[in-house]
Amino acid sequence: MSDMKTRFVDLVKKMNIYWIIAVIAIIAGAYFVYGKITKNKANGKSDPGEQQESVNRISIPPDVLKNHPLTYTKIRERGFYEEIVLPGKVSFDLERMANVGSRVPARIKQVYVKEGDMINTGAPLAVLTSIEVGNAQSNFLKSKARLESLKSQLERATELFEKKIISAKEFEMTNVEYRTIKTEMETSFNTLIVYGLTKAEIQKLETGELESSQLILRSPIAGTVTERRAVNGQAVVTEDNLFIVANLTRLWILLDVYEKDLYSVKLNAEAVIFTLGDKPETVKARVAHVGEVIDPVKHTAEIRLEVDNHDFKLKPGQTVSAKVQGLISESKSKRIMVVPSEAVHKIEGNSFVFIAHSDGSFEPKSVEIGETIDDDIEIKTPISVDDNIVSQGSFLIKSEYLK
Repeated sequence: MSDMKTRFVDLVKKMNIYWIIAVIAIIAGAYFVYGKITKNKANGKSDPGEQQESVNRISIPPDVLKNHPLTYTKIRERGFYEEIVLPGKVSFDLERMANVGSRVPARIKQVYVKEGDMINTGAPLAVLTSIEVGNAQSNFLKSKARLESLKSQLERATELFEKKIISAKEFEMTNVEYRTIKTEMETSFNTLIVYGLTKAEIQKLETGELESSQLILRSPIAGTVTERRAVNGQAVVTEDNLFIVANLTRLWILLDVYEKDLYSVKLNAEAVIFTLGDKPETVKARVAHVGEVIDPVKHTAEIRLEVDNHDFKLKPGQTVSAKVQGLISESKSKRIMVVPSEAVHKIEGNSFVFIAHSDGSFEPKSVEIGETIDDDIEIKTPISVDDNIVSQGSFLIKSEYLK
């Protein structure tokens, strides 16, 4: 038992010796490091962190700054303005759209087109038969035949009058009758034109190539047949719109803008249209008209955009949304930190600002930028609101930095 006690005492003594040696080593190491730092400072040297900071800073000679004075700014908070998104509807361009119907009571004999057909100006849509057209055609043919007969009589009367074989009164009677029938023929010709016959069809009428009482309904514009209300055998009157033909290569977008925002919209301002659906697309447009009348209930006015639609992506009646240049509103939920645009510089693809220090040096700071609003740029990188950032004249600092 005494042997075990003796061994335990010896072990404790050895451990105390080890602890004493360890403490002495720590004290010696600390003294060595402290002495090294003290020596470096005595020789004018700094620690690595201070060296790195001094390397990044830029110094500009006072005489240079005197000739190129700098102005400073601080990062500040401002409201974030977002473009207003307006709901809208795609509409026909009314200047490129036509309702086509008969100009006389008639009956449809045959329809030539269906909805979706693309047609040219003058393309036949349907052939009609009309009693009124038949009467007008008959009057034209009779007056034309009578005029041809009177023309020969007038030529003969002129010859006889010059030879003083007939009196002036007889000659004048023949001349008056000729002019009267000529007027009747011209009137009946114009009536046929008004009813919708072409000059070529009237010529065919004279030669018997055109069926009597027949009227071909033609499209006044080139475009797409978007609506057909005509069927074979249908009786029609002048109030009936039998076809709608529209040129869909240019369309209108109709938007309602609140009265308070209306005066921010300018003619020919750019706009972007956003389509809905599984495959939304964007289309460029321009402001073609700003409404003059305010809706007294909704307090809105209509603005009209024109959009090129040669690819036929948009369809009349389609629901879209739009952003119009000049229509913005301040976000109530988002604030951003900004500096003037002139304070931010691009260097090798990165954005930098230069921060002025109290010792006269300038520190380049890499920053992440965001939105550009007016003359400000959003800064997403944290910067102290107390930092002096070089704004006007910062190109001088950039030039020195790039040397």
